[in-house]
Amino acid sequence: MSVYRRPLLQAWEAAYTAELTLDQLRRRTATVGAALAAQQIRCLIAFDTRFLANLFAQTLAQDLTAQGVSVLLADAPAPLPAIHHALDRKQAGCALYVSARNQPYYIGGLILIGDEKSGLSLDPSPDPLPPVIFPPTTLPESTVDLRTPYLEALRNVLDLETIRRLPMTFFVDVMAGTTAGMVSALLGEGGQTRAIEINRDPDPLFARGAPQPFAASLNRLRKLVRESDSHLGLAISGDGTALAVVDPAGEVLDPFETGLLLAGYLAAHHRQRGLVIVPSPAAHSPLQVLPKYLTAWQEATGHRLEILQNGLYSERQPVVAMTATGEVLLSRWSACPDGLLAGLLMCEAVARSNGGLRALCAALRSQFGVS
Repeated sequence: MSVYRRPLLQAWEAAYTAELTLDQLRRRTATVGAALAAQQIRCLIAFDTRFLANLFAQTLAQDLTAQGVSVLLADAPAPLPAIHHALDRKQAGCALYVSARNQPYYIGGLILIGDEKSGLSLDPSPDPLPPVIFPPTTLPESTVDLRTPYLEALRNVLDLETIRRLPMTFFVDVMAGTTAGMVSALLGEGGQTRAIEINRDPDPLFARGAPQPFAASLNRLRKLVRESDSHLGLAISGDGTALAVVDPAGEVLDPFETGLLLAGYLAAHHRQRGLVIVPSPAAHSPLQVLPKYLTAWQEATGHRLEILQNGLYSERQPVVAMTATGEVLLSRWSACPDGLLAGLLMCEAVARSNGGLRALCAALRSQFGVS
């Protein structure tokens, strides 16, 4: 997986029918299309599971094609890391993602991903738009599979056999988002591990909520993990970038603790040491940010720890960077936050630990003075 830094150039989000309309989406795409046609840049158009996102994407693909732009249209909802992976493989020079990422269900949007030097913009075009039939009555002649190459890249990174060969059970809440079916596809049949996906059926309204792990109660996931005596639970955001981890007692780990657990595992088993960026512990976190504890953890792992309030600071390349909302960047493998990759690395860590997640949390907490 590549570590090329390709930023989200712009993101436009608005409430359905209030500001987000097909006309607004087409006008913003027309501005992009004019620049792409002039520079002869191919555009990848992808979409998430949000209301009408697939139909919007088909319409925008038709508009760009009419402008003379070479277009690749995704054949299924795609997580943001899969889009970055396709761009890293040079399938296109930029991407338009019909998505509001992990915003509430009543928000839609359009995201532009590309090179900062391209001069692309989502400013709306003032020019008249050609008439359009919506929903589209004809499909593109060809589409592109973004999920399979992304899954193959994950297989090359993860030690899936370590997970598969142990009698371990964990639940994955995919939050009706773009990673539905991916854990099952990665682990396959015949292993000892039981990975049970929940909320994988399409729901464009996300149960009237937001597909963001720390904006949701995760009550169903927590109950299932606690009452089944499972090893852990994972919740992955709708766009695939954020992660929440549920311990066997059904409690959601604070992102500060999850980030340190991931960093400790990467140091011990992947020989990755360097900068680790985590948010301040939440009020309910058992871990206290005291200099003596931070120093002890850094000495034990070989990492350099920074505690920040916001952002992933993409101009740097941390071993682990985690936000308070659960977005987790593992920059030795990817330039895009990837909750699915981070979640399965947590499963690796649990599989390698004799005491499972309980033991890993206990060991970390003891370093921070928690008995």
